[in-house]
Amino acid sequence: MATTLITEIQQAQTRLPLLSRADRGALVVRILRELKTHRREVFANVPAERCVWIDRLIASVSSTISEIINMQDAEFNRVLNEFENLIATLDGISHAENPSKTIH
Repeated sequence: MATTLITEIQQAQTRLPLLSRADRGALVVRILRELKTHRREVFANVPAERCVWIDRLIASVSSTISEIINMQDAEFNRVLNEFENLIATLDGISHAENPSKTIH
């Protein structure tokens, strides 16, 4: 799922000026959903005090969705770059934690 989301982010970046606010919102919600999934599944057995960073990120994104989707294209593109890198990193962590999932 993370690979699909990363592809969606990359595609959105290539057509950024054509994205509607609804398209931007849907993408940010998908990213947020992926972050929540990683928090719930990958970090399920990690003590809560070690997950404050992702909990804060989820809360911050949740509370600022409208501001994020209304950003100028260049700023929104930078945010998408950071989310892409984060999702790729979290995906790498999840595969390292669960090697059986990496078998295709």
